[in-house]
Amino acid sequence: MKTVRNATITEWNEEEIIEPISMVETPREICELMVSLISKDSDARILDAGCGKGAFLRVLKEKGFKNIFGIEISKNLAEYCKRITENIVCGDFLRYNFAYKYDVIIGNPPYAHFNDLPSGIREEVSHIAGTKESDIYYAFIIKAVELLEEGGELIFIVPYGFTYNTFAKKVRKYLDGGVEIFIDLDEAHIFEDENPEIVIFKYVKRPFTEKSGDKLMKVLRIKDKNASPRRIKIFALKALKERKANELFHYFERKPFSFTEKVWSSFPEFSFTVGKGGEWKKVKEVAKVCVGFVTGFDKAFIIDKNEEESLTESERKLIKRFIKAKNCKGFWTEGEVRYIFTNDIANEGDLRRFPNIFEKISRYKSEMQARYLPKGKKWFHWQAVRNRDIVEKHLNAAKIFVPTLDRSKMNRFSLTYDEVYPSGDVLMIVPYQIDEFFLLGFLNSEFFRKYYLSNGGRRGGRIAFTQKLISEAEIPPFSEEAKQKISKFAKLIYERRDLRYRNEIERVIDAEKFHFAGNRSTEFSD
Repeated sequence: MKTVRNATITEWNEEEIIEPISMVETPREICELMVSLISKDSDARILDAGCGKGAFLRVLKEKGFKNIFGIEISKNLAEYCKRITENIVCGDFLRYNFAYKYDVIIGNPPYAHFNDLPSGIREEVSHIAGTKESDIYYAFIIKAVELLEEGGELIFIVPYGFTYNTFAKKVRKYLDGGVEIFIDLDEAHIFEDENPEIVIFKYVKRPFTEKSGDKLMKVLRIKDKNASPRRIKIFALKALKERKANELFHYFERKPFSFTEKVWSSFPEFSFTVGKGGEWKKVKEVAKVCVGFVTGFDKAFIIDKNEEESLTESERKLIKRFIKAKNCKGFWTEGEVRYIFTNDIANEGDLRRFPNIFEKISRYKSEMQARYLPKGKKWFHWQAVRNRDIVEKHLNAAKIFVPTLDRSKMNRFSLTYDEVYPSGDVLMIVPYQIDEFFLLGFLNSEFFRKYYLSNGGRRGGRIAFTQKLISEAEIPPFSEEAKQKISKFAKLIYERRDLRYRNEIERVIDAEKFHFAGNRSTEFSD
């Protein structure tokens, strides 16, 4: 994996020595895996888009490819790579004016967000990707697609983010219908001291009319992120050859990713169409999904029991009870965290009327001032307090909390009736046209987990429960009998703190026998 360089050039400059800020080589076994995905013959014109120390160049040459080219922004590294092949250009891939197109482009482009790039590279990335919220590898993908011949192949190893990030829409549009192989390596320990969530993909550039054919995309998802690069290579090739799962990879086939899909998921499609009880509904039609309140610097606002005991009566009125991710046990909440809430205080003079609180918060004034704060916010205010009216309106009502990022093997949607607020690491769901125990049981079901993952909820080794995805999630048309049973078992779990009833909820859902749409596999395990 290569990070961004500290300067850019388009032509060789003898007086300028350009070094990478840092570089982590792609392991040889991963290079071998990626090169093995090439279906072109040995005369194909192949470009390594940022060749670093030549890891891909060596494997390409050993595999008998004759027309190998590379571009590298570092003068020293470009010279180094010329020992492998003379067809090396010292230049910036994003700015270089290539004389011709390529049959194959392969590589491991740099990973760095727009804000972390030198100004010259920023301009080019913004121009190519169409946004200032881009990662540099977005621009590499787009430029590479443009440089391919018709029928050309792009094989990259990149972070997973382009499959769901709003600002990567242009990338997904360029790859629309052309991804033939998608290998999800999650947070596998491939790079030294770096564990980003990464994928290897193979894209084939075809006319739009050919992209709607019957050719299916092969999808692999790793089971063990501690697997060595050697095992990854062996078992990924085995899964692709045999077209089935093995001890290291899940495997299924589906239509290639489409730009019309909101997110691209490495989980099988899982959407329901028909049931016994009528039409399906979205969560947002029966409940309100709220994001939590964000301090921007928790240390200044969290208050422990001993500190609270030393407060005056008026100061204690500023303390509010919050639910954090650690309090979500699945079906019920346990404990709470107490915060000082300062957003109703107009100015620093008013804050000084609460001397103990002022003394605690002002210790961190420099850190608080360093936060990004919306216009009108004071240094002692919380960073973001959204949906406050809705939250406070339902303080004494049923509320379901869920961690926004979770590594747990089972969903942890947790119900409480206590007068508590959502912290920044949870969502709060307020049921208003649906029985809270039915919704609680459904959201905690394995059925919903599979569905949610198939619709893009995965972030590395975690599930991301976002306001948008939860709001848009579908509740299938359960029969009234099933709803009542799910509600009953969820209530038993909540009241008795006994998770054994989860299996009963799954049996009720299975008995509904929903019809499913799309290509699918029977595997969904994390």
